[in-house]
Amino acid sequence: MKISVKVICFALALFTLQACGFQFWYNRLGWLSTWYADDYVTLTSVQEERIESLVDKHALWHRQTQLPRYNQFIDDVLNDVKSKQFKQNYDTYGERLVSFYHDILAQVLNDAVRELSQLSDAQVKELMQNLNASAQSESKDYLAQTDEKRLENAHDEAIESYEEWFGSLTDSQENLIIETVNQLKPTGKLRIEYLKEWRQAFKLALAERRSESGQQALHSLLRNPRQLRSPQLIENSEHNNQLRKALQLKLFESASEEQTEHFIDYLNEYREDFTELIADAN
Repeated sequence: MKISVKVICFALALFTLQACGFQFWYNRLGWLSTWYADDYVTLTSVQEERIESLVDKHALWHRQTQLPRYNQFIDDVLNDVKSKQFKQNYDTYGERLVSFYHDILAQVLNDAVRELSQLSDAQVKELMQNLNASAQSESKDYLAQTDEKRLENAHDEAIESYEEWFGSLTDSQENLIIETVNQLKPTGKLRIEYLKEWRQAFKLALAERRSESGQQALHSLLRNPRQLRSPQLIENSEHNNQLRKALQLKLFESASEEQTEHFIDYLNEYREDFTELIADAN
């Protein structure tokens, strides 16, 4: 089973939220969800209350059943780092994270599709207009950059990301990151096209949202949006995944004792947050 290295990054990104704010925002997911949704579609008071209630229900499920799994995941990653087994077990991390993702989808997807199916025609129109406007703004910003600027930004973002994991990097580690970024194949424009196709398919599904076929289409698009990626995007992404995997393994192999301790402390902070959230649910 091939697992995107981006999933591995996401696994670790689960624990890169600012520690001082993680529990605060987690405990307010219901309110946040309606606030965020309201940026895209104007909800009625009844819809807001219903969505907030659903999110709170799913958040409690997540806190009670999923956060313990994340803690176990952290423990396993840290044990592998300490015992120098990170490389041998690297691919299994992705498989486990994909299972986390699918379990969340299985929990929330029916409710999400049900809420979408109850939108009015005016709300669907507003939703698509806002989705398209947001995407057009992002793509405009991306396309306005020169290739040189995009590469420079990619260098800075990659170095900053790995500094969060390891603390201060050595010159050779930074050079390794830059060399890897330089070898990545472009995916930006391909992703813009892929997301455009997804929105078009989403619009068609919403037009039939009250029919069984329309709801099945919504399920499919939300469960597996990547089904609409072009062969070129898939190829470039796989190439980049392999490069990132090699980079991450080399960084862990070259990590000093101090850098390893930084990474361990870094994940342990989020393990403590998860543990407190679990205890609050009981």
